[in-house]
Amino acid sequence: MKQYLAVYKRYRTPVLAVLATLMLVGSAVWSFDIPWQVIAEYFVICMLGVAVIAVAAGILVAIIKALR
Repeated sequence: MKQYLAVYKRYRTPVLAVLATLMLVGSAVWSFDIPWQVIAEYFVICMLGVAVIAVAAGILVAIIKALR
């Protein structure tokens, strides 16, 4: 039981954050009649932005390690 509670406490906040985000996006789609295609395009653009930031961070780390 203690292990279950530890796992529950560890993942509670991220799961609730994802669910809250999905509810926010869903309410925007239904309330303002935003097409799902627009939401999907926005999601892809956000993922590409995160990928660019991750690659830039990786390059910066490689440069800093090479200079040491």
